[in-house]
Amino acid sequence: MSIISWNIQGVKKAQVLQEIPKTPHNPQLIFLLETLVNKKSILSILPKMGFDNFDYVEPVNHSGGLAVLWNNGLIHASVLKKEQRAIHMLVYDTSKHCSSIISGVYAPAQFQDKDCFWQQLEQMM
Repeated sequence: MSIISWNIQGVKKAQVLQEIPKTPHNPQLIFLLETLVNKKSILSILPKMGFDNFDYVEPVNHSGGLAVLWNNGLIHASVLKKEQRAIHMLVYDTSKHCSSIISGVYAPAQFQDKDCFWQQLEQMM
């Protein structure tokens, strides 16, 4: 299974739409971190990126935002839970006949917010 996680620092940038189809890794799943766009914008962008399925978390103020894109075929994926800074998925790899829980996480940018974030993440595990 091929997965890409990319901090794109704003999905409105034209190179995002141009570069993802060119990747030699042929990913089945892509997490885009720090999308920085609202619901209206992300819903106009994600369907154009060449994946059958997607989900997203909107940014808070002018920070964060996550999107996950995937094609069901070599994998079967479903979103288990979405949070302000994370998307958790159950992914079944059809070639290896195994399931994994995969999370895309965007940590806070401000240093003073990081300790609280990591404590919350540890409690989840």
